[in-house]
Order: sequence, then structure tokens, then C-alpha cells
Amino acid sequence: MTIQYALTRTEIATGFFRSVRTSPKFLVTVCCYAACCSGLFLAASGSFSRPFEPQDAFKAVFAAVAFFLFMPAYLFLRGKTSLRTLAISPEGISTEIGKMKAQRPWSYVKTVSETDGHVLIASAIGNAFFIPNRAFSNPEQKTEFVAKIKAWKSAEASGR
Repeated sequence: MTIQYALTRTEIATGFFRSVRTSPKFLVTVCCYAACCSGLFLAASGSFSRPFEPQDAFKAVFAAVAFFLFMPAYLFLRGKTSLRTLAISPEGISTEIGKMKAQRPWSYVKTVSETDGHVLIASAIGNAFFIPNRAFSNPEQKTEFVAKIKAWKSAEASGR
């Protein structure tokens, strides 16, 4: 099954927040990245070479919040807005934007989440496809798309 769509920069940034809100697995992935960012910030400021102080906790929270605010801004600036072709098959997911092509097996996909407005497909490393409803010709195609992904992902996980 193949679909095509293009996102606006605003859709990319707001899609991040919507996906964090609607997908617990995606939220956990983003929180893990925020925690790593906090740890790196504390290490860079020398917090691990001395006794932990109250301002260290503030620094950690600040770094995590900064990460959450930086991500949508980064996605707004760096998100791909060209027409994307996305194809799914029993072997995995493939995507093409202009001259860039990528193909990943279903084991790469960690989260598949469907809401009223979009479909989210995210990897364990945080890469994600935010697919708006307009990419599908009708609601049944969207439902079939998600069902196929979940079935193929499940089949690959069980080793069939």
C-alpha cells in the first residue's frame, strides 16, 4: 500500500506535541531523550564531580524542559516539507522524498498510533512519520493502513 503527502512546517511542529500527547510509547521515547539531555548537561557542568546540590536538580529540570521546547523548533526548521511517498509491505516501510530514499524492516518501528487526525509511526530512536488524514483517500484506507502495519509488525516479531 502506498500513500503520498506533504506536511507544512507548522504541522510538523504541532504534530510533535500531538504525538507526545496521544502516544504513550512516543512520550516515553521523548522523555528518555530529555533525561539523557539532562544527564549530559549535568555532566558538562561538573555536577557529578562534587556532592549533588539543589541547583543541580534545577539544572536537570531546565535541561529537560529546554529539550522539549527545542525539539519542535528543531523539527519546524529541519522537517521535510516536500512530497513524500510512503509504502508499506510485509517486508517493512519505505519512504522517498525527492532523491532521498530509505527502507526499514518492521523491527525498526516501535510505535504505531492512530488518532482522529493522523497516524504516527515512530522508531525507537525517535524518528517518526506523522501522516495526516488527507494522505488517505477515505477513513477505511487509513484503518486498513494501520491494521496492515500492526499485522506485519506482529508477524515479524513472532518470527513468521
